[in-house]
Amino acid sequence: MSDHGFIPLGKFSRARDSILHYLCLGFWVNEEFGHVEAPTGYVWRISNDPADVQQENTEVSSILEDWFTDSPEVTDSPELRSELVGHFLVREDSQGFVHVLQFDTEKDLLEVFQTLETEFYEWDEQGEE
Repeated sequence: MSDHGFIPLGKFSRARDSILHYLCLGFWVNEEFGHVEAPTGYVWRISNDPADVQQENTEVSSILEDWFTDSPEVTDSPELRSELVGHFLVREDSQGFVHVLQFDTEKDLLEVFQTLETEFYEWDEQGEE
């Protein structure tokens, strides 16, 4: 598998990445596939516009309530929420490391997502033989 520019930076390189991963686990995603043991890892695609992540969005706020409770050193704010706006690829590997890439456009995100999805299913089919 090609690395698609992923650089391991530890479990979370910043609060934004931890929150995005938490949103993925809370089913606030566009698409997902994978297995942490696969070369691609487990992969989520998530795109948020400003209305999706504003504090008035009760669906997102209810998911994030527990995250902020477990992370008292981070304060919920419009500035932090604005970091969640955009197009993101979130990957988790077998070691529990989470990598987040942000894309300029949803089209760019979809290209990488679909490439990884193809690689995952090729790997998955090999295990069935």
